[in-house]
Amino acid sequence: MATTRVTGRGPKSPVDEEFLKQLYQGGELLAQGLLNEARALLERAHQLQPRNEKGRNLLGLAYFKLGHFDRAAEMYEALVRDNPVDATLRVNLGLVYLKTNALQRAMREFEAATDLQPDHKKAHNYLGLALAQAGEYGRAREHFLLSGSDALAEKMAR
Repeated sequence: MATTRVTGRGPKSPVDEEFLKQLYQGGELLAQGLLNEARALLERAHQLQPRNEKGRNLLGLAYFKLGHFDRAAEMYEALVRDNPVDATLRVNLGLVYLKTNALQRAMREFEAATDLQPDHKKAHNYLGLALAQAGEYGRAREHFLLSGSDALAEKMAR
């Protein structure tokens, strides 16, 4: 799960410095798998700059990895509202829905991602998974082929 943009340029205020410290330390802990510690730092960063896209994305990822799917959905729904043409954010939101078995909502987000970025292999792969879970094996196979997952496509053919 990836995103862009921290904030503007120029001299940093003490709040900006503290935000960046919390954000980067939280991101490092998240990468190390120290999820609760990462969440705490990322929540602090979010309090300092609640509109920051990278901060919200990392916090959503921490919530997702911790199994706090309602909170993760809130983060990614807000990010998608603010950035409706970002295919990766739609994939992230779709993953939250897929994990909670909200298959129709997941498929809608993955389809939107593939409409926005037709060569987004992960979006096609996850759409294939959602379609397979919904019993739509033919359509799932098409998306597995588009994602390069030939083994899964072959499984759908059976």
